[in-house]
Amino acid sequence: MNIERRRQQFDTIGWFGSTEWQLIAEQNSKRYFTFRTLNTIERQTYKRNFLVLSELRFVSGEGQTFANSGFVHFRYTYKVDEIPLDSTRSLKTGHFLRWESFIQQQYNALLGVRFRNLLGTGLRFKIVQKRVLSFFTGITPLMHEYEIERNGKINNDLRLSSYAALNYRADNNLTLVMAVYYQPIWFMAYDHRISWEANVFTKLTRHFDLIINLNYMYDTNPPAGIRNHVYNILNGVRYNF
Repeated sequence: MNIERRRQQFDTIGWFGSTEWQLIAEQNSKRYFTFRTLNTIERQTYKRNFLVLSELRFVSGEGQTFANSGFVHFRYTYKVDEIPLDSTRSLKTGHFLRWESFIQQQYNALLGVRFRNLLGTGLRFKIVQKRVLSFFTGITPLMHEYEIERNGKINNDLRLSSYAALNYRADNNLTLVMAVYYQPIWFMAYDHRISWEANVFTKLTRHFDLIINLNYMYDTNPPAGIRNHVYNILNGVRYNF
């Protein structure tokens, strides 16, 4: 799950949130038309950030309509201003370093996942953060993944998760957000996932945005019956509050 476009990319203090409705044309093993709702609540202070995300998808395909995927994600981020070296000295980080932890639970019938639980902690680095452009990278050295596939197979793995994220705001009405993730299993680099996502936001009114989303994922070892690479294209409207 790519969360970069759903978190605040600036240091404004306060509460933030949004709710989205989207119509999706998607191709995995078959073609589907999907309605999706996504909800975000975020609390930002000077040093701490709390983020809660939830999503539910209803899919229509081959004459059927059913709920096929959902997730809940919680993430805590702490801004590290300095690192103690000893009792009298500390290393100033220049506000570029964050420590974050997360937990996520999800299911996705289209990808063959009956249940998946993720738990991890790592570092986030602010490389550039300007009004127009921001760039972040991050690494989670240990991410525990417990997964039950639709055929009952259980996977219990430790993965490394790393990412890079770019946020470009051309003006007050147009924003581009891109992120790429790389997640190999420890000591089994040939078993990995790569995820890329690009988002374009165009402001319609003060509270409403038009959204275009492109998403691509490659998995070297997907559940049985699922393609190695899947993609989706999303169009929708977001309400900000």
